[in-house]
Order: sequence, then C-alpha cells, then structure tokens
Amino acid sequence: MTQLKSRHGALAAALMIAAGVCAQASAAPPTMVLSPGIKLAFDFSTSPNGGVPGGTFDNFAFVLDLNRPDQKLTVKSGQQRKDVVATYDYADCSKNQESLLEQTASGLAPGTATFVDYVDIEMIPTKQKDLIWSGGVCYGFRTTTGWHWNLTSTPLTYDATAKLLRGRIWVKQPDVDALKLVFDYSVPTQSVRSVKVTTQPVEINIVK
Repeated sequence: MTQLKSRHGALAAALMIAAGVCAQASAAPPTMVLSPGIKLAFDFSTSPNGGVPGGTFDNFAFVLDLNRPDQKLTVKSGQQRKDVVATYDYADCSKNQESLLEQTASGLAPGTATFVDYVDIEMIPTKQKDLIWSGGVCYGFRTTTGWHWNLTSTPLTYDATAKLLRGRIWVKQPDVDALKLVFDYSVPTQSVRSVKVTTQPVEINIVK
C-alpha cells in the first residue's frame, strides 16, 4: 500500500510540473515578425524644431492616404489641418482619457482604409543631457466604427549610431484610415522627425 501511494504521489507531482511548464509556454508573448508590405512615409523634418512635438501631453494624429505614399509635412502645434494635427491634449497613455484624445482628432478628413501592420517612429532626443526619464508611446486607430485605443506603451530606445530615439508599434488591425500617436506624460517633449506606416493588402497574422 505504501509503495502504491508513493507511485501515485510521484505521478501527481509529475503532472503538476508538466502543467506548470505548459502554462509558462502558453503565457509566452507572441513573436512579431517583419513582413513585406507597402510603406507610407511621413517626413516632418521641416516642422519647427525638426519635427512634430511628442511627450508631456503633446500628441498628434494623421490620415492614411495610399495615393500619397511619401509625404513631407510641415506641422505646427495647434494648427488646424485635415491631414495631420498636433495637439496638447491634457491626456497621455493613461486609461479613461480616451474622450480627450478623440476630441482633438475629430477634424481629420477621411483617409484610405487599409490593414496596418506596424508603425516606426524616429524622434530627435532632448539636448538636456542630464535628464533622466522613462516611458514610451501608445496609439489609437480610426475605423468605420470610430476610434479605438491601445494604451499600452511601447518603449522608446536610443540609437547611438543615428543619435535618434526609435520606437516600433505593432498595430495588426484592418480597416484603419487614421492613426494617433500618444506619449506617456513622463516622456519630455521631443520632436518626431519621421513616421513610417507599413500596410498590407490582406491581414497578416502574428507569427509565433
């Protein structure tokens, strides 16, 4: 009897370990994979301070137009435009501020609905060398049903070779005709020099 109980105990322990391994495997985050696509390039380098302001409540939204894959745009904060708008929102990547973020993007014109795979941004870092900060960028996207928000921040990383801050935002959403980039309040206001949006003619799944 004692030997039988021992075997049962060993079997139960093995099953628990196996379940734990499976749970860890299923909890592993999916791996995003770069895929071929059509890029929409937005060059904001002719704007004041070399780009669109982003950080400390400075956010901006822009329309996607597949007929204009390369755009060079001079944008001033608060300027009323139909294709891009930079605003001081009193809102960042925190929850329950979505209405503020949507309100300042309400004047954007309709764009070309497309499947957005991912977005790459380049920022000119602050010249204040002793400034220590953390944080990143989140986003909203507009479809035929309105604005939708993913307020989980993507970290901004410093590229020492190019002397730029970079961020890649995985969107993976269909029917998108406009985007809004939103920055954590902890990010000091810096200039977004360029944005590249990679689109797909059909939905591309996350590859694990």
